[in-house]
Amino acid sequence: MRHGPLPVAVRGVALRLVALLVVVASPAALLACSGSNGTPTNASGLTLPMPGDPDTLLPVPDNTLPSDISTTLPPDALFGGDLCTGLLAADFARTTFGGAGTGRLLSAEPLSEDSCAYTVAAGSKEFTIVLQARSQSDFLSPATTDEVIQEINDLGLAARGVDHGDTFTVIVKVENGFFAVSAPERASAVSLAAAAIPRALPN
Repeated sequence: MRHGPLPVAVRGVALRLVALLVVVASPAALLACSGSNGTPTNASGLTLPMPGDPDTLLPVPDNTLPSDISTTLPPDALFGGDLCTGLLAADFARTTFGGAGTGRLLSAEPLSEDSCAYTVAAGSKEFTIVLQARSQSDFLSPATTDEVIQEINDLGLAARGVDHGDTFTVIVKVENGFFAVSAPERASAVSLAAAAIPRALPN
């Protein structure tokens, strides 16, 4: 029996059925290309890697971070860069302070990166001894206009002192710089400066 072309209405119904099958089949096809947990797979069933998070920053290896150069000291730094190692308890025990007797070290505290304050007891009194790194200009002009500079012999490469009234400061030149010791009087300042010279020099 010969059939003619389908009526227009029938053809329209057939096309809608085909479109519906395509829509229903598409999620199944996508699911077939994925694992059971939604992980993409290829045609052979192998799991494909998931793309990384583009906003995730990779950790920076520690050895690529810049070093803290502010802590680097030159090899010839005075007292190895620590002024609180310049004087020892034995130095104060050999020195008389203000006529009160020999000293006993109570504490050593840094005042700044280039100075240290030593608290010393002698008799019933306490004294503060300051050891400080100084510059060449300090050595050349250690006094104010109304103070007299005293040249001190046989101390370092050269040494100068200034009497401030309540303290006496000795500035010493050594091969790697200048430092000063401030003490109650000239004798104790010179004694402590002489003790500090070997520790001021580079190792």
